[in-house]
Amino acid sequence: MGQNMQFGIEYRYWLCYYISMKIFSLKEQAIKLLTPEIVSLLSSIEKLNGHIYNLPNRKKLNRLHDLSKRRSVTSSNKIEGIAVSKKREEELFLNHADPKSKEDYELLGYNNALTYMMDNYEHLSLSEKTIKDFHYYMYSDYMPIFGGKYKTVANYINSYDAKGNFLGVAFTPTDPEDVEQQLGNLIWQFNDACSAPDANILVLIFIFIFEFLCIHPFPDGNGRTSRLLTSFLLLKYGYVLDNYYSLSYLILEHLDDYYKSLHLSGIGWHENNNDPYTFVRYHLVRLVEGYLKLDYIMKTNDLNVTCEELVYKVISDNREPSSKEYIEEILYKYSRTSIEKALSILLSKNRIQFVSKGHVSKYIVKD
Repeated sequence: MGQNMQFGIEYRYWLCYYISMKIFSLKEQAIKLLTPEIVSLLSSIEKLNGHIYNLPNRKKLNRLHDLSKRRSVTSSNKIEGIAVSKKREEELFLNHADPKSKEDYELLGYNNALTYMMDNYEHLSLSEKTIKDFHYYMYSDYMPIFGGKYKTVANYINSYDAKGNFLGVAFTPTDPEDVEQQLGNLIWQFNDACSAPDANILVLIFIFIFEFLCIHPFPDGNGRTSRLLTSFLLLKYGYVLDNYYSLSYLILEHLDDYYKSLHLSGIGWHENNNDPYTFVRYHLVRLVEGYLKLDYIMKTNDLNVTCEELVYKVISDNREPSSKEYIEEILYKYSRTSIEKALSILLSKNRIQFVSKGHVSKYIVKD
């Protein structure tokens, strides 16, 4: 009876291939993408990921985790053009101010969804329910009737120039009537492919995220949901970077390349003739970058020198002028007061100097 039931499930999803014009082949794509460059990136990630399993035992690590989570919230929203001032951000997240604007609700909604995911990822499986729940929590306090509901009218991915002028439709996602079928098929394929010994889980994760974005199942919030799913799947399969250094922040830092990778990987998608290589490679490079940054943070905080010397090192190591906020992000074990005191001493000793750009003071090493 169990075998017949399993056969029925598999038959239903394989039949979807022929009912729908879009054919998914996650397992085959994942194996095909194991080029020497991809394998090298995967090897680096595995090595770096193995270095950080002892992090939960470190003192004051909560500050690093809280920073990563807050960065994920603000960065993921900023990618979609949703932002508040730094002052308002601190009021919402540090002083727990009540939301007032649409932007306030969207930031706090994403924070709710991210909190739910981080608290429960070990017990959740990848399913339509999980995806709908992530989307629901994003809107539960603002538009609960909207959260977790698939689109009922067609949506489009548009392109804009540097001034925000509309250039045209860059990509047409799945039609509303095909969303449930295609997303269900995609989820089944991912879960099935995870058991294949020759398909790498990281490659599968990023192919899945790419296909999810092409389906674009919700009327709004698809990009943010995709980043929740990325964090969820990475944590679920043991890649813990996002607990300590935000992947969404790194995507925001390299946003033009992100959109370029999405565009190039989407060419020919409707005709089953696309190649997700660029999108997958982009995310693997970001993961390596994040792990290296986290490795630097850990090694810097482990140095047995004064706060003053650590602050000087951070400023000296940075290729760009360093803000106080940047220094605080690196030296997570020190308070803001200690860092401000160290900056003051370094300035008085003429070892560093101000570089004023806009309203934020930054520091460089004195020549």
